[in-house]
Amino acid sequence: MALGQLCPLALATHPRKHLLNHKSRLEELRAKETLSDEEMQELIRLSPSGAFNTGPNLVTMGVVDVATAFDNFKEGPSRSKHALEQGCYLEVISLRLQHAEFWLRMFWVAKNKQGSIFAPADKRTFGVIINDCSNLGFRSDLIDRLREFNQHRINAIHKYLLGATDYDELKDVCEASTGLDGEVGEYVRNEVGIALP
Repeated sequence: MALGQLCPLALATHPRKHLLNHKSRLEELRAKETLSDEEMQELIRLSPSGAFNTGPNLVTMGVVDVATAFDNFKEGPSRSKHALEQGCYLEVISLRLQHAEFWLRMFWVAKNKQGSIFAPADKRTFGVIINDCSNLGFRSDLIDRLREFNQHRINAIHKYLLGATDYDELKDVCEASTGLDGEVGEYVRNEVGIALP
């Protein structure tokens, strides 16, 4: 018997001890910021059924480098917060758009009936992706907010120097869109996530 394994008899005679070890290991894994593949598999195995969901393969969403994408995704909220604190409103808008688009891509890949994917060189605009998701039944109030955010983004990114907006208005757009990408993410995870046993 390998070190650390309990024989069935030990489980029968000491179920409380095994449960405490199981619980402490689960807490230990949950507390870690980064897990190896083996630790992640162990975390899933030790967690209650349905605690984890799986989504579409990231490559089908147009992700070209999963490790870099994961790092960028993970640091995005802190970068966005820092940019907001420094008054870099164009960067805030751009980062929030990318987070929201990530979730919209996931929704679209999971819900379209043709099995279509996003190729790495896909050129669809954010507005087109919003419309595509709307056509697949995405929650209408979030679609309305995403469309409003996108119109402000277009004015900010493409028409700022043409006078369509000013920097104070960009600050207002940032304040009004705070949390929108997170709400989109939560909705998508609930809609398309498949619970792991």
